[in-house]
Amino acid sequence: MKRTLLEKLRCVHLHLDEGMTIKEIEQTYGLDRSALKYYCSLYRKWGDKAFKVNVKRRKYSRQMKLEAIHDVIANKKSYYQKAIELMLTDPKIIGDWMEKYRKGGEDAITDTYSREAYKHHNDKILEKENKKLLEDLERTKAENEYLKKSYSLILARVS
Repeated sequence: MKRTLLEKLRCVHLHLDEGMTIKEIEQTYGLDRSALKYYCSLYRKWGDKAFKVNVKRRKYSRQMKLEAIHDVIANKKSYYQKAIELMLTDPKIIGDWMEKYRKGGEDAITDTYSREAYKHHNDKILEKENKKLLEDLERTKAENEYLKKSYSLILARVS
């Protein structure tokens, strides 16, 4: 289940400030243990700032990605360590970059925007699909009404 940044921050505060155990948070909120530990580490380094939703989309430059990849490879840093350094809310982002690098080399690495930007794009696509489905539903309802009236007229003629 996908969590918002505010939900993640709330779980961090429950653990660090209110003393709720990781196991309790895991059972109550369904947040994975390793994810919660990561969010706590991110919070310790960056504070609330790491969990703020930026109105402006965050851009990941090709140069920054390549430096992160080389740092992971050369200095044997974990994805978690590097993601915390870069204030990424998900260490899988580094994993995605590494996967692209392994498959296509440096040429596969390009400038991109944060996953939030893609989410907005997906929301727009879903909105268009919903609109189309609603239009189809309205047309089907109208056809249904027409058929009902036609059927009653046919029955009246036959009688």
